[in-house]
Amino acid sequence: MTPPQEHHERQRYIYVVRHGQTEENERGLHQGQGIGGQLSTQGARDTHELGPRLAGIAFDSLYVSPAARCQATAEILREYLAAIPDVRTDKRLDAKNSGHLAGRPRELAAAEAARAGVPIHRHRVPGGETSEEVQARYVALWDDLCGGPARRVLLVGHGGGIACLLLHLARRLFSDYLDHVPGSAALSLLRVPETTSRGEIVLMNVSPREVGSELPV
Repeated sequence: MTPPQEHHERQRYIYVVRHGQTEENERGLHQGQGIGGQLSTQGARDTHELGPRLAGIAFDSLYVSPAARCQATAEILREYLAAIPDVRTDKRLDAKNSGHLAGRPRELAAAEAARAGVPIHRHRVPGGETSEEVQARYVALWDDLCGGPARRVLLVGHGGGIACLLLHLARRLFSDYLDHVPGSAALSLLRVPETTSRGEIVLMNVSPREVGSELPV
């Protein structure tokens, strides 16, 4: 039998952080890919609160969405972290391409989907993408990381994409989407599978002030 300590050392984890709250979030605006987003005072504060809780973890890789709000969140977190050998901006972590809805009130997406007679996760604006396609991007990155050598990976992405990934791992339908959307700088901890299973959600959408000291390092 493998000693518990050795088994623990074999474990691989992906830490998933949603960007800090933005000024656009506070105004009730949908951002998508069309709006880079400016961290609000609260969003920056939340990210600074999360940083020290990740400080003892030796991350092998950091993957960040190209959106300005995620880049700003990652830069704050890096103030607290040891040097990370592999830092990448990955388009698969980007927000949903929501076309003309970017910068407009958040509720318009649901209204347009209702007029079109389709579930909101399958609604596509001209030139945009569906939530199912966002999920496919996030899952593709997850699959790549599961097959890679890194033991500790940090991802900084968007609430919608993170919710889509959590739905996939939890084997839940899009009807449960809102229950899986993270808040400002919230942390999810995912255990990479040692077999062919999808992996395990260890922590889901924990706010920075509730993250404890039990994180695996």
